[in-house]
Amino acid sequence: MTEERLKKNIAKNLSSLRKSAGLTQAELGEKLTYSDKSISKWERGDGIPDLKTLCKMAELFSVSLDFFVTDGASEQL
Repeated sequence: MTEERLKKNIAKNLSSLRKSAGLTQAELGEKLTYSDKSISKWERGDGIPDLKTLCKMAELFSVSLDFFVTDGASEQL
């Protein structure tokens, strides 16, 4: 998997999880102690969260780490 593909998968899956949980980017940022700008950057695929943050998000949304990197995972929601 290329880095661009990884960023795209994380972006799409994170955005879908956040929206299905009814959270704004600011609310998710608050839960993770990041700014809404960081959440926006991840959801645009301009960057990816570090592993510790991905683990925290997986716990928050009750999904596996694999969920974030799997192509089409958000379609399961």
